[in-house]
Formats: sequence, structure tokens, C-alpha cells
Amino acid sequence: MLFVAASALVAVAITAAGARADDTVTLRGAYYREPSTRVIQPTVEVERDDDSGIDVKAHFLVDTITSASVSAGTAADTIFTETRNEVGLALRKRWSRNDFTVGYRYSAESDYWSHAVAFSFSRRVWGDTGRVGVSLGFTHDTISSRFRTPACATPPSTACSLNGFPLFSGAVGRLLAPSFLGLTYTQVVTQDLVAQSSTEVSFLEGFQGNLYRSVPNFGYEVVPDKRVRAAVAGRLAYYVAATQTALRLAYRYYTDFGPGDRGAEDPWRIQSHMVEGRVYQPVTRTLEVRLSYRQYFQSRAQFWCDALGRPGCYPPAALYYSTDPKLGRVRTEYPEVQLVWLAEALTDVPVLGWLAAGTFDVSYGHYFQNTSFGNAHVLQLGYTMPY
Repeated sequence: MLFVAASALVAVAITAAGARADDTVTLRGAYYREPSTRVIQPTVEVERDDDSGIDVKAHFLVDTITSASVSAGTAADTIFTETRNEVGLALRKRWSRNDFTVGYRYSAESDYWSHAVAFSFSRRVWGDTGRVGVSLGFTHDTISSRFRTPACATPPSTACSLNGFPLFSGAVGRLLAPSFLGLTYTQVVTQDLVAQSSTEVSFLEGFQGNLYRSVPNFGYEVVPDKRVRAAVAGRLAYYVAATQTALRLAYRYYTDFGPGDRGAEDPWRIQSHMVEGRVYQPVTRTLEVRLSYRQYFQSRAQFWCDALGRPGCYPPAALYYSTDPKLGRVRTEYPEVQLVWLAEALTDVPVLGWLAAGTFDVSYGHYFQNTSFGNAHVLQLGYTMPY
């Protein structure tokens, strides 16, 4: 699902400028570390923009996740490592004032497989000072438990289910089938000010929990299998010519809802607010510093209670129950600093001279979280080279 939303936003961001990018190869590595989890993610991305107006972008990444199993809700704390591979391809056609992009992404883990397709169309309006965009996406995911037995005796049976969701064969079934719709409008207000507004809605149906997370006195978690997620966002970007400083402010409001089972009230009703500010400042002709700060506030899902902190908070007849801390009240703060360096100084350096045409970037951010996951460090390194 994240791919669909990200593809839509990336497509709008790329086309908003109305200019073609250079042909590039980007190598990037990310490292995420919190008390019980470590994630290492190398990524390769290639982009080719052709004079014919047909552009191609492809990427491949690997997530290596090492975590303590107790963080996923299991009873015994053991260390495990999970690897996720992802490959994606996007094609864009530019003509007149229009852009059309279609993208596909495949992601695979040992027990989870995901296919996603995204489409986006945008058109420049008002003398090329504005741009309107629409995005549409679909995802189809499947799952296979490594050790969990589904609630049926001899699959495939029509009665075979996982938390009430039908399975095709054995412990393999359709996990999630969301669709996404997004609308974005970008307007150049003055030569120094750009504004953007967007709205998006996602329709999710399928198993939305964690196969291995358990709840005291209940067993494996059960969460609603239908959900509608909606968000509206606004962004302002302002350029101070005197100091060559770029400023950006963003706000996003999110809410979700879904039908309750057997006439019960809406089990979701999560609401969140996100505010982020960024400052981009050139230090020298080849070095730029970016400072950013983000705050996120989230209410809890209506059906959720802290069963680990307050055992017995779920009534015996509860329809849904989970110990996922991300469904409770969440507050995070994320300051980050990034340096971007044009590597021209390497031109005459032996061995390293071939890197002079590219750009290096390095960033460090720190998550302050109120959940049981604890605070986290985020380090990213990247290099982009034209070809």
C-alpha cells in the first residue's frame, strides 16, 4: 500500500516542475536502529529520460530486518532475521502539458508476497503555473504462516479461514486487497512561493493483523478486515532569494473508519496530525544543508486497549483484540539533518575522479517515540551519478 501512495506523490513531485530530469543511477543505503530491531536497506535506482517523451525508472532494494521476536508479540524472546526483496518499474509519457505514469512493484518475504500497480495523470494549467493530478492504485497481497495452523481441519475447505478471512489452500490466502485514489493540485503563487494541496482515500479489505502477534487470554490477535483510510494535506514552499534559503512547511490530517461486525460500532476511528518543517541552505557552491523537524500525534483505534499494560482490559466477548502499540495513542518527534555535496572536488583525485560528476548525500535522524518500540536512529547514505 505504501508503494501506491508513494508512487502517486513521487509522480506529482517529478512532474510539478515541468522539466525532464537527467539520466541517473542512484545507490543508497539506509540503517534503522531501535532497541529491539535493526534494519539495513541497500537500494539501486536507475532513471532514463528520453527526448521522445518516454521515461523509464527502475529500482531494486533489500530489507534485512533483525529483531527480537517478543517485539512482534510472541511469548518467547528469540532473535530472528527476515529479508524482503523489492523490485519496481515505472514508465512515464510526457506530451504537451500532460504526463501519464504507470508503475508496478513486486515485494517478497518468506511469508508475504505483494503485487502493486499504480497509475497517475497530471496536466499543467493556468499558463503552466498550476498542475492538477490524479492517481489510482491497486494492491494484491498473499500470506503464508511459517508455523501457524489456520482454523480448518483439511484445507482447502470452504470453511477454512484465518481470523474469519477465507484461505485458498493450506495457510496461504489473500491477505489484503486495497485500492487507492489521490488528487493533488499545485500552484505557483508568486515567483518565490508554491502551494500544494492533496487528498487521498484507500479502501482495504482482508487480513490486516500480524500472523504471529498474540494477546494474553485470547491467543492470536483479531483485527477488523475492512477499513477506509482518508487524508488531506497541504504544503507551502518559499524561497528567500537574498540568502538562497528554501523553506517548506507541511501538514497532514488522517482518519479512518470501517463497518463494525454484527452491527457493532465503528472499530477504527483513528485520527492523526502530522506537521513538518524543512530548511534548505547552501553553505558553499557545492555543499547544501537541510534541517527538518516533524511531529506526529495519533489517537487510538476504538477497539484497542493496552492488554500488556492492563491485562484483562478486553472483555471476554471482545470481537477484536490486539497488542500492536501502533494502534494505540502514538506521539513521535523526528529531527533530521542532511548534507548534500556536489563531488566536483574529486575531479583530479586519483582513482576517485570518476565520482566527480555525481552528488553525495548523508543524513541522520532520531525518532523519539512514546510506544514500546523505543527511540530509534536513522542513518542514510546516497550517491547519484548521471550517465
